[in-house]
Amino acid sequence: MRNTLLFLKNKSATYNSDTKFYRWSLMNPIQARKDELLACQVIEAEIPKTYYNVNSTNNVFSYRASINNNGQTVLHTFDLTLTIRNYSAVDLATQINNISNSTHAGINCTFDNQTGKITIILSALSANTTIDGAVFTGINTCNRLIGFVSTTSKTQSGLSGLILEGDRIVDLNLTNNVYIETDLLLESRNTRGEKSGILAKVQMDGAFLSLVHYQTAHNIPIELGNKDTYLDHIDLRFVDDNDVSVDFNGDNDFSITLLFNYIKRDKLLLGEDVITEQYKPFIDTINTGDSCDEYSDNEI
Repeated sequence: MRNTLLFLKNKSATYNSDTKFYRWSLMNPIQARKDELLACQVIEAEIPKTYYNVNSTNNVFSYRASINNNGQTVLHTFDLTLTIRNYSAVDLATQINNISNSTHAGINCTFDNQTGKITIILSALSANTTIDGAVFTGINTCNRLIGFVSTTSKTQSGLSGLILEGDRIVDLNLTNNVYIETDLLLESRNTRGEKSGILAKVQMDGAFLSLVHYQTAHNIPIELGNKDTYLDHIDLRFVDDNDVSVDFNGDNDFSITLLFNYIKRDKLLLGEDVITEQYKPFIDTINTGDSCDEYSDNEI
C-alpha cells in the first residue's frame, strides 16, 4: 500500500480568525490515482496546554437575591465578570467575595478543599432585613466552573442569612480533550452521531503551560470522501469538549504528523467490468436465449 507522511508545523500555517482553521498549502499535492481513495490519520502531535480555564464562554457570575426590608421586597443582583485567565478554586471564591455589598445584603464565598465545593452565603446587613431567596440569573455562565447547575435556587422566610452549597465539585478544567478537526468529509461521528471532520482526540492531561505529546496507539486510518482525492492544502482546527475553538493565547508552537494511505477502490464503485472468465459461459447462455430452448411456448 502506498502512503505519504505529512509533517505540519504551526509556523508554516495561515490562521483564519473567522473559521478558526489553520491552513497549510502543499507545494507537492497529495493525489490518489484513478483506482485509489485516500485515508488519513493523526499518528503524533505536540499541543501546548496554554488555554485558560476561564474565557469569554464561562466568565460571568450573576446571582440575584430577594431581600425583605421592613416588609418591602427588594431584588438585588450580585454581578461579576471574571478577567480571562487561569483560576484556582480559591481564586474564584476570592473574586466572588470581592463583589460589593448591596444596601441591605452582603455576599461571602468559601471553598472547602475537602469536599471540593464552593459555598455562597448571603447575609442581611440590618435588623429589619431578611433574605427570602436567591437564584442564578439567565446571564450567568460560570455554573460548571463553580459547581452549580443553572437552575439552582433557594427560598426561605424570615431568616437573616442564606447558605447555598454547590451541587457538584468545582470543575476547573475547561476541557478534558482537544479534538483535531479537518474540513474534509470523513467517516467519523461526533457524540451526537453526526458526520464530522474529527481526525483525533487528544487527552490534555498535562499541567498548565506544559506541552502535551500524543501518539496514536492504533493503526486505524479514516477514509476520506470519494471526491477528496487531490489535496493541495490541509485545513485543521482545534476544538474542546463543547465544540468551541481552543484559544492557545498566542503563537505557541504545535506540530502534527498526518499519515495518508492510498487504498484501492472497489471495482463496482469504479463502474468497471467485473465479469471474470468463470462467469462468461453463463452470461453467454443468457444472452443467446439457449436457457429457454427446452420449453415450448405452450408449456410456458
